[in-house]
Amino acid sequence: MRLEKYLVQCGVASRKKIKAAIAEGRVTVNGKIEVNDATDVEWDEDIITFDGFVPEKKQLKYYIMYKIAGYITAMEDENKKTVADLLPENINRSSVFPVGRLDKDTEGLLLFTSDGDLSHAMAHPDRNMEKTYYVELDKDISLEDISALENGVVLDTNYTALPGKVEYLSSKSIHLTITEGKYHQVKKMLKAVKNKVVYLKRVKFGNLTLDGMIPGEVKEIKREDIHI
Repeated sequence: MRLEKYLVQCGVASRKKIKAAIAEGRVTVNGKIEVNDATDVEWDEDIITFDGFVPEKKQLKYYIMYKIAGYITAMEDENKKTVADLLPENINRSSVFPVGRLDKDTEGLLLFTSDGDLSHAMAHPDRNMEKTYYVELDKDISLEDISALENGVVLDTNYTALPGKVEYLSSKSIHLTITEGKYHQVKKMLKAVKNKVVYLKRVKFGNLTLDGMIPGEVKEIKREDIHI
């Protein structure tokens, strides 16, 4: 198998970080530095090191977090609180990472895993993975606004967002489902219809839901619970 996939299955880091580590010469194969992430290697035949240690194939883990506001989606930061700070002590923080991201002030469902293949698949644009947000608004939303969101609005970056799905909840609250993940996308989509998001929570990612979880809670799930 590819060297990159081998290390992904060891759960040493995300696919992106593994590619960077290989390119930086931090990986060896049978005692020699290897900078080609496509090099063919085999379990029990080749000796691989990553930053000087020999990683082993790990049991892949999957967790759902009900993220609370005030934490950035990163595993480490010198100056800011990160979602890693919300993980229970029994979870090995060095082997899991978040799939996608939520803004600092956004709450809701965040998936963590050590499965790099799954992370890559769920984040790939071709998958059109649906993400549903509960949105509270500053002003009443009109039928014309809803129609615009469902037909694709032009963001302030001149990018035309793909059509969203809107479930009307009240004059100032909706469920908005999108398949993209542009920076501040939900906020920018509502800005495009001259409204403002005052509260944002992701309630669904693919088939996964918060399912009665309380803010800050983390629960382990199985791979078969994730439909992709």
